[in-house]
Amino acid sequence: MRTTSDVIDLAIKENRVATYLLYGFSVAFVLTGMALIVWSMVQKQPIMAIAGVADGALFWPAVKFADKTRRSNIMLRTLEVPLNLAQTATEAAEMLQRVFEAHFLETPVSTKAAVQK
Repeated sequence: MRTTSDVIDLAIKENRVATYLLYGFSVAFVLTGMALIVWSMVQKQPIMAIAGVADGALFWPAVKFADKTRRSNIMLRTLEVPLNLAQTATEAAEMLQRVFEAHFLETPVSTKAAVQK
């Protein structure tokens, strides 16, 4: 059976490729956008500068997704200690539910309130 650390390390390793890809896209979008802006100034075609600005604007979604991936990796890392300290499966399940509610839901749902409905 795999340990908690092994599972978390594997999840982070799988996320690493996507993170590097997103950072690469960010750099490519910025460099391409800057090159288009400079080229449009040299060629005196201001309409092409708009394309450069639009391309450079694609930087933000790539950075946003990379940051989300980084935050998920940090969250996974922080789960390792409490999961190792849990004495029972019930304790681990309750802790996981609290963490996932805090990180993935806008408003945490109480288990008791959900059962009463």
